[in-house]
Amino acid sequence: MSSPWTAPGADVPSEPPAPQGADSMGAPGGAWGLPGAAAPDGAPAPQGAPRRELVQSTPLFPLRPLGLGEILGAAVRIYRLRARSVLGVSAAVFGVAFVLITLSSGAGMLPLIGDMQATLQDPAGSSEVPFTGSVGDIVLTVVTSVITGLVTMIASSLVTVALTRLALGEAIGAPLPTAEVWATMRRRGLPALGVSLIVAVLSAILFAVPFALGLLPILIVQEPGWLTIVPILLGTLVGLLAMLWLWARTMLSIPALVLEDLGVLSAVRRGFTLTRGRRLWRVLGIGVLLYALYMVAMYTISGVIGTVAGVAYVAILLVSSFEAIVLGVAVLTILSMLGTYLATFLLAPFLSAGYTALYADVRMRDEAWDVELTRRARDAWAADGAR
Repeated sequence: MSSPWTAPGADVPSEPPAPQGADSMGAPGGAWGLPGAAAPDGAPAPQGAPRRELVQSTPLFPLRPLGLGEILGAAVRIYRLRARSVLGVSAAVFGVAFVLITLSSGAGMLPLIGDMQATLQDPAGSSEVPFTGSVGDIVLTVVTSVITGLVTMIASSLVTVALTRLALGEAIGAPLPTAEVWATMRRRGLPALGVSLIVAVLSAILFAVPFALGLLPILIVQEPGWLTIVPILLGTLVGLLAMLWLWARTMLSIPALVLEDLGVLSAVRRGFTLTRGRRLWRVLGIGVLLYALYMVAMYTISGVIGTVAGVAYVAILLVSSFEAIVLGVAVLTILSMLGTYLATFLLAPFLSAGYTALYADVRMRDEAWDVELTRRARDAWAADGAR
């Protein structure tokens, strides 16, 4: 850096020290990484005034096309950024859902518990009449399964809506207040449930058609053999692959519904658009990996509590000389459901944040969405500085 002009033969003054608080380039400002105040109209900050920069130290994910590690990192980082909000929403929604599921499951198990109790009280009489479920028991089991599936679908849709919007806010540096998270859930929850129902119906059709075709040979021949068993296996395999294909094509439909403010059918079509061509394989691979990690962690947590439930059940039977079977089954059911509930609400944010990051990655790669996200981040930064 040049020094001020001096007369010939005069001593050249040494370089003045950088002012207190200057950064490594000599520019005034706060500590490294901390933004200062901005000058108006984009002009350089006056000498000695703090300097503002667009700094986001812990975003959920970078605003550019993402790698696999960054998508997985976003699924984990959401807990560090907004643990109270994401776990609170997830616990509340799935808590109500699992109370309903537990009551429904308990009602479905009442006939079985009654038969078991009768068998223990009168072994000789019960051995003469083998157990055959009545039509009412079968209907009750089917109704219980349907209720469980619907309640789980509703809860999953609501939590996905809320956490998708929250995750994007963390990515662009505009954290969503918890009250707005609940408002988003109320506003977009019903359309998200509509998307889930459409996908569920289409999945059932895609599985049922090849499976039914595979059953035709054995229905015609009425005799099991290679020519009748192999078509059933092939029909089942084709049906499962068709369901997997549909799941991959519609995986990003709910994020699109929430973040693009679409309708039900438009969100389903948008999901197909985002996964067409070679994009499908990347979305499918990352989506399967996220879901596999989710299921491994879920079964680990629920399996530990399920083991405790099994031990408690056996202990109750032994202590009561096999007379408190109703109590044992009740404890086993409640503890098992509790384990599933804990695993579900703890891991739901992992799956939602991961799929939100995957949705953003697809759009940033193919639609330059990172430009819009960067603009939103700058607007959020400017609004934060104005407060």
